Amino acid sequence: MGKEDDVFARLGPALIDNTNAMPTESIGWRTPVRYDPTLLKKLITRHDALQARVAALARDFHSNRAEAWRTARDCAAQLHELRRAEALWLYPVLARGLAADQAVWRQLVSLRFVMNGLARRVLRSIDDLSAATRQATDIAAPIGAVMKALAEYRRRNEAELYALYELMDPRAATPAKGARSARK
Repeated sequence: MGKEDDVFARLGPALIDNTNAMPTESIGWRTPVRYDPTLLKKLITRHDALQARVAALARDFHSNRAEAWRTARDCAAQLHELRRAEALWLYPVLARGLAADQAVWRQLVSLRFVMNGLARRVLRSIDDLSAATRQATDIAAPIGAVMKALAEYRRRNEAELYALYELMDPRAATPAKGARSARK
């Protein structure tokens, strides 16, 4: 076992939030890239939890502004954890499965840039919400902005990235043909 493997063996559990039912194995240089049939359900559960937490902020704001501010900051952390899970478990499978078709590969890279932009929009709206809770101003508009940005981020994930991930299922008849037809 090399030095790099030792580092990842120690860091792996810290990189994976086990409380949200993500894979619990340590991540190393030799960790196999493989399709997980339960991954999308886990990611969607995380999306649901984040949306519910943002929706509850209005109630929290009226009862305890300091707690609402902390919750808003925690929403940003939840989004970061969701994106980390996607980076560790979703994107490697997509990259491997689509590497043979350069046109589809370029579309995936482009889509990843789009998703990064959408995630930044969610984070900016959470920052605006956080500032509104700190300033004790009306937070209805900032909550609406977060919910709208989060809904768009989720919609694009489910419609495009998660749909591509489903095409990587080795139990499917011909995943490569499905990946090519997604391009059309």
